[in-house]
Amino acid sequence: MTRLILRLERLHGEEVVTAPTQRSTATANHVVDLGDNGRAPAASTPLARWIATAAAAHDPCLVLDTEGQILSVSTRGAELLGCSDIAIIGRRLLDVIDLVDFETGGSRPDYAVRIAPIAVLSPGHGLMRSLLRVRQSDGSRQTVDASAAPIHDAHGETVGSFTFLAPVGG
Repeated sequence: MTRLILRLERLHGEEVVTAPTQRSTATANHVVDLGDNGRAPAASTPLARWIATAAAAHDPCLVLDTEGQILSVSTRGAELLGCSDIAIIGRRLLDVIDLVDFETGGSRPDYAVRIAPIAVLSPGHGLMRSLLRVRQSDGSRQTVDASAAPIHDAHGETVGSFTFLAPVGG
């Protein structure tokens, strides 16, 4: 039986949960969102298990809320998207990544709101998959395969999305 121990802390005035993960050379903490005063804490919603899962995952993945804000991201997911895992928690995905247009090479393509992690948040959408091209901090570009699914509450309402990410190409 595997146990995941989460620790409640305050970070910049926000309540967050840290999830320790074991690595071969060091221990790292992932920071996940527990909500703010304007919404119910994630620990009391169906999002809680998915937030903890993404925080502890070795695979690149992330969890968004219905507004497209990042609630949790694995370390490998943050690296693949070209950002720090702690710096992006609570921020909108499209404000964090530098999404590159496949045709023009420019930033912020018109189709950005239709990428899988965000599109599945719309009512009536199920599993989705899309390719993203993101600019890394060193200026290089990484193509990412994003497979997303909506997260539903007990009443069938969409409360977020869970996305697995995979690098495409060499």
